[in-house]
Amino acid sequence: MEVRDIFALRKEGRFEEAYEAISRIYAVHRGPHTNLCMFWCTNDVLKQRLGARKVEEARRLLYQLIQLYPQTQDRLMQGNRAIVSAALKMDRLVENFNLLYFMPYFKRMTDADWQPYVYKGHPVPSLGQQVVNHLLKDLPSRDAEYINQIADLFRVAMQKSPYYIENLRHLAQMHTLLGQTDKAVEVYKKVLRRHHESYLYAELAKLLTDKNQKIALYCMAVVHQRREEFAAKYHRELAILLQDSNPRRAAYELRECLRIRQNKGQHVSAYTLRLQEKLKDISPVSADEEQTLYEHADAVVKQLIG
Repeated sequence: MEVRDIFALRKEGRFEEAYEAISRIYAVHRGPHTNLCMFWCTNDVLKQRLGARKVEEARRLLYQLIQLYPQTQDRLMQGNRAIVSAALKMDRLVENFNLLYFMPYFKRMTDADWQPYVYKGHPVPSLGQQVVNHLLKDLPSRDAEYINQIADLFRVAMQKSPYYIENLRHLAQMHTLLGQTDKAVEVYKKVLRRHHESYLYAELAKLLTDKNQKIALYCMAVVHQRREEFAAKYHRELAILLQDSNPRRAAYELRECLRIRQNKGQHVSAYTLRLQEKLKDISPVSADEEQTLYEHADAVVKQLIG
């Protein structure tokens, strides 16, 4: 069997056969066509293992792909793109996967890799943007050294998509980590003028010291949260903030938090239970009465963000 026959097997979707066949040839002969075929057959099987969530086999094949890459012709950078895509999929499957190891491949991404696209009628961020999103997904737990390592790639992402919500959010988080709270606040205000995601209101609330503004922002986090199971934590924050100044409203918010946690089978912290004990004799306001707080909060937040 020759290399061209193995490429034909790939076209037929017979990836395992093709991989075994080229492995036998590659063991005794190395050349441009053999190397190229070995690389792409390895990638075919790697994608299958990733799809089947066979992590250890996928890890071995990804390492093999990296070893093959230097001797593989990649004029159009499709091989580089394959490695980047595989690394992203591994990061989705493996906790604490070392995505930084692949930074040389990320830095070689072409303009085509930074183009967003549509899949099944839905807009999808570019491959490059997906890389940045993955690198920054746990940004609040990172340090300044980590930021320095990914700064150049993030700068490219900002140049390509300066108004993309996650880029602006990550910029705000970077300012926060670097102690530049005022800059972070301004970025959050900017993004909230265009986007009304609950987590953005909550993250801005954590940066502010004005209690009334914090209450208003958490109210907006509740109002704009479309999935109830994610609203419990915002109700809890409101209960904490309101417990002394307006215990009846605090009792309402805590009741909503506990109702959601119970319905969704979520954990209730010891602190929340202590707060429940503190407010146990307080009569909550009605839902209509609490709605007036949310309506007032809307006006406060609009004034805050400009």
